[in-house]
Amino acid sequence: MSWPVSQDYNEAVQDPGASFGDPDLRAAEPVTNALGLPLPCSGNFADVYHLRQPATAASWAVKCFTRSVPGRQERYHEISRHLRRARLPFTIDFAYLEDGIRVHGRWYPVVKMQWVEGVLLNQFVRDYLRQPALLEGLIGLWMRMARRLREAEVAHGDLQHGNVLLVPGSKTTSLALKLIDYDGLFVPALAGRPAGEVGHPAYQHPQRLREGTCGPEVDRVPLLVIATALRCLVSAGPPLWERYDNGDNLLFREADLRSPGASALFRELWSLPDPLSHMLVARLALACQDPIDQAPPVTDLLAEDLLPVLGAEQKARAEALLGSAGVSVAAAAPPAEPSPGDRFDFEEAGPARRRRRRVAWGVVIAWVWVGFVTLALAVTLPLVWYTAPQPADSGNTAGAHDPAGAAVKDKKKGTGGTGGDSHRGHAPTGQAKPPATGKESEPMPGDRDPPTR
Repeated sequence: MSWPVSQDYNEAVQDPGASFGDPDLRAAEPVTNALGLPLPCSGNFADVYHLRQPATAASWAVKCFTRSVPGRQERYHEISRHLRRARLPFTIDFAYLEDGIRVHGRWYPVVKMQWVEGVLLNQFVRDYLRQPALLEGLIGLWMRMARRLREAEVAHGDLQHGNVLLVPGSKTTSLALKLIDYDGLFVPALAGRPAGEVGHPAYQHPQRLREGTCGPEVDRVPLLVIATALRCLVSAGPPLWERYDNGDNLLFREADLRSPGASALFRELWSLPDPLSHMLVARLALACQDPIDQAPPVTDLLAEDLLPVLGAEQKARAEALLGSAGVSVAAAAPPAEPSPGDRFDFEEAGPARRRRRRVAWGVVIAWVWVGFVTLALAVTLPLVWYTAPQPADSGNTAGAHDPAGAAVKDKKKGTGGTGGDSHRGHAPTGQAKPPATGKESEPMPGDRDPPTR
């Protein structure tokens, strides 16, 4: 079957209500330029459009395919299922819609993904070339992402500046890293199947470009390319960037990776007076010469608990390939820990998911017990108070528990019943309370009973 071209999709996207099958997309509007035309981002296999829903302010990236790829629907199904289980903080939820967009009366698939506002990797690096502490922090973030990918048995398949976004974190001092474009992503369920794509040539192992290799090791060289470029820029700064940036790379080009020995860039980086850069450049050059599955994981080279070391054999091979250099590489120092203000943190894509809290049963039981004891005390203390025997006293304190008795006594005394106000130690209005002496107070003369005759 023939596939629509970019012009066909441009026309269809301008009428979302009639063109899309998804309810969200039917109610959305394409983001357009000053002339009112959609602004697609075009690639080798697809065009990506930005659609926004005015009522909810929700935004989506919609990928419309321009070429047929066998087994694409099954690939996306397996990728989606694996990513839902892995819950990687730098991936974005998506949906593969088989009846996605209608062009000239025929339905074609699309991928609907949450739109993420961010800065492309190469743009971020360019903007912060003069702040090496931020680039150091970015290296640490890159290492954590590489470690999480490896633990989840995931390979992105096209790690490059255009598929890596830096987005603001929840704090002003934090950044989140997001990966987009999952056409070439590898998960274990896809083992043995052909790759959907082979990635950007300026980041890939030459063998992958020749053979279309697909497997868990395909990200090793791209991860090492980006880590090496970042470290060398920390060491050499803006002049290095100005000499080798072409707007579609991160220092390296396809020719550099294909023939490191003939590369002016590799020779310049090899001579940098930074032991860590020196080591990374050597390992990258050798990795491009060796089979792809022998490329070292960058997380092993920059392990937090080990000093990066270039062995004697590796040093000899690198010198034979790139020439001799006067930098010692026996024990290069690991990247410096960034300052707290430059530390970057991962965050979940989109709204944070609520995590189910574990019930602390010990705490629950303790609180139930405290409540039971409190209730028991609240019930028994008043009973003890009111049923406790009172001292036999002919004074006004009898009114505290026997108001009737107090009235009888007051009638005998002719006081009019005011003695009941003095119960529980409160003095009647207009009288001062006598000081406590610790002994029973003597009765006042006027309070003595008249002698009986």
